[in-house]
Amino acid sequence: MQADPIEQVLEYLADGQQTEALEELNRLIREEPYHGTAHALRALIHAGQDRLDQAADDVRNARELAPDHPFVLYAAGAVALQQGAVLEAIRAAQQAQRLDPTYAEAVLLEARARATAGQWARVIALADRVAAQDPENEEAAVLAAVARGVERDGVLDDMAWKSLAARFPLNPLARAGSGWTRIQAGQIRAARIEFEQALALDPSLPWAKRGLVLALKARNPVYALLLRFFLWFSGLPPRTRTFVLVGGLLGYNVLRRTARSEPDLEPFITPLLIGYLLFVVLSWLADPVLNLLLMARAEGRRLLSPDEKRGAVLVGACVGFAILLAIIGLYSPWTGAAVSAIGVGLTSFAVAAAYQRSGQKRVQLQVLAGLAFCTSAAAGILPREYAGFGLLIAVLCVVLATWMSHFGKDQPRLTRAHLS
Repeated sequence: MQADPIEQVLEYLADGQQTEALEELNRLIREEPYHGTAHALRALIHAGQDRLDQAADDVRNARELAPDHPFVLYAAGAVALQQGAVLEAIRAAQQAQRLDPTYAEAVLLEARARATAGQWARVIALADRVAAQDPENEEAAVLAAVARGVERDGVLDDMAWKSLAARFPLNPLARAGSGWTRIQAGQIRAARIEFEQALALDPSLPWAKRGLVLALKARNPVYALLLRFFLWFSGLPPRTRTFVLVGGLLGYNVLRRTARSEPDLEPFITPLLIGYLLFVVLSWLADPVLNLLLMARAEGRRLLSPDEKRGAVLVGACVGFAILLAIIGLYSPWTGAAVSAIGVGLTSFAVAAAYQRSGQKRVQLQVLAGLAFCTSAAAGILPREYAGFGLLIAVLCVVLATWMSHFGKDQPRLTRAHLS
């Protein structure tokens, strides 16, 4: 008796043989192009391999062929969630549940999507619903524990994450949470192991991917120090963070004026000023520059999101172009190249700021970055009396962009009303 091809694919996946599973599915779809669940299953495999465009194509085909199949709707929701379309994921999960109220995976998919949106009360209700049917379901237990901890205390503490990881060693969410607690404690090597284990269990888990990217970059000791500082800084109340930022700027200006008025102190103050400037530069550019270096490796290209890759390439292009202009200014009669180099180099800060945000806020920052780049380039070819004005506009655009990046909220993909 010939084995069911879908069962064969599931056996391959259970053994971690994704290549063989994909080959079997491709063969099945060639022979039976109208097999909707085969397209849906292939979408999940492609999503797990970060081939989101192919996964979206498979989902589209699956929904055309089997629009009322619960598994097809589950696959559509899972791919949508990985793409960041939270509302679409919730709708697909709910449609799957209406067709099959006992479909635990669809319930948990909705719970994961609502956790992404911060709807912890709904996450608890959904996780408890699955736990009532299956008390041994690890994902339901982990989601419920996380949601209750966050709803009660605002954040799940380190000991709670470690307890979850010890209780559910094969749960990717628990392992990723344990990895983040180790990142915050400065245990970079241990964090990397946790994130790798989480991704081995669920290759599509975005939280674990972001953590592993940080752990890989934190192998650089300078970046590791920056990471420790910003993790500490992000834990401060917003008002305190504002005081720290303003205090740093005021302190820099006080030291600079002191160095001018007290020449004897200048040798001691100058290293502090240089150190502060280096800190500012690294705080903006370390992430995209190290992302660019990670893109040279297959592992890095797999882990980085499209936005991270795009931001890294654009920042690298600005920095590289600025260096080229500076060299031209030094070794050619074109003195305006040096002016353009300054503006283009500073534009990299605005580009980095844009790719730290999303939605409408990113568009606003991209407009400022584009204006800064254009005026910087124009400053190099304008007559000398206008070149300074062009550079001034570029600098103001960069200052405004970096300032705006600290305030306001990203335009959300959905609202609480949409999720009810």
